Amino acid sequence: MNFLRKLLLTTAIVISMSIPAHASDGVAKAIILKGSVTAVNPKTKEETKLKKGSWVQEGFVVKTEPKSFVKFLFIDKSQMNLGPKSEMAISKFPKKDAGIITLMKGSLRSKVTKNYLDNKNKDKSKLFIKTKTAAMGVRGTDFMVTFNPVNENTALVTFSGAVAMAQITENIRNIQVSQAALEKVVSSDKAVIVTKGQFSGVSPGKTSRATTPVKINPGQLESMKSNDGSKEAPDQAAATKAPKKKFRSVIPPGVDAKGFSNKAKVAEQVEKVLGKSATIAVVDKVEKEKAASAENAPPPEGSVNASTGEIAPPAGGYIDVATAQYIAPPAGSVFDAATETYIPPADFGGFNPDTGAYENTNYTLTEDGKFVPTVSADRAPASVDGSGPAPSEGGVDGGGNAPPELAPLDKPIEPEIADDIGGGDDFGGGDAPSDSPADFAGVDQSELDEIVEDAQDTIEETIEDAEDERNEVLNNSTRVRFNINNSN
Repeated sequence: MNFLRKLLLTTAIVISMSIPAHASDGVAKAIILKGSVTAVNPKTKEETKLKKGSWVQEGFVVKTEPKSFVKFLFIDKSQMNLGPKSEMAISKFPKKDAGIITLMKGSLRSKVTKNYLDNKNKDKSKLFIKTKTAAMGVRGTDFMVTFNPVNENTALVTFSGAVAMAQITENIRNIQVSQAALEKVVSSDKAVIVTKGQFSGVSPGKTSRATTPVKINPGQLESMKSNDGSKEAPDQAAATKAPKKKFRSVIPPGVDAKGFSNKAKVAEQVEKVLGKSATIAVVDKVEKEKAASAENAPPPEGSVNASTGEIAPPAGGYIDVATAQYIAPPAGSVFDAATETYIPPADFGGFNPDTGAYENTNYTLTEDGKFVPTVSADRAPASVDGSGPAPSEGGVDGGGNAPPELAPLDKPIEPEIADDIGGGDDFGGGDAPSDSPADFAGVDQSELDEIVEDAQDTIEETIEDAEDERNEVLNNSTRVRFNINNSN
């Protein structure tokens, strides 16, 4: 009988060890997966092929192969997408404290839930993303981080909300850091706050701190935002397509670009949705936010502070996800006042409208920041003597010029005047009616939609707060009556 009991007990233990981890054992569940994705146990080095529904435990490393992708739902309801050819470690993810994710290679897209962000201390990070060279404290909702282990560059783009970023020094690069240590790093005077539509990067050997946040190319931003990370960036040698959404300058020929302000008739549309009083409140909020951001914003042509090491690259450049480099507009770029960004020349390449990835049909950007002629099986190297291929459909220069170079980080570019780009109707035109609450200068339709959505959220939150206060009063009244009745 004792032998039988021992046999049954041993069998039960073996069976229990073979059962996959359930929600109570893991911190992240794979809700979408394609291709080959593995989870590695750092202690045993054992690799497990993940599938949809698999749970990953704290401390495990997740790897994706080419043309592979995984979307995780974490125990705090936040989402994280790991793109192709990427690698991350779930370093720490406690239930009642900020998690720490270490990105070791590739790209990570994260959306943190509003509930997770809802706490009393708005300046405290709700999630930490760490690379070998940078630390990020998440205080917003939607962003993408890219890390290249060859050049050790870290690039951050925020699509919504805000993320604090700081360069990591040598003494804390390779140690196991705590939430408190990371919070100290991203709250230091050398950290920056990257908000909607902005980029900041760390380039060891070129920067001593994270670059001052600047706007990236608006078209690339829209394409990157619509890509959840599941679409892999094609080879740079592939033909660059025209972007889905065109951002054209509305500056009349010969007009000083930086002194020009496009005024779109959008206040009337906002008023139709929200009403006059709510529109006035929204306009006041927008103007205050614009004034506050403009006060500390760098000029669009960039700036350099040699004494502090602060560098703001020119606005309007492209992000090369593969190398985690920012391709800043060079001198001679045209300024677009409607988007407050510079438009890089055609030979600097473009972006894929489906993935948002940077592309150049004739040159490939290397990890060390050099453009080298592209060589593929079906075409000759790009020429620099005028005998290169014709321009592509996407407007990328087809050869005949010297290879482009990354804009230097040690000086800003020279502002230019848009004297050869005609106006368009992409951003509207004309003055707003005199009785409109505001003219919403430089706001396009997508920004208008977000303003309306934010205003509606504010109204809904105000109503919810009022209802909560009313319910609290009713509950207190009920408790008082109950106590009085009991006392009698």
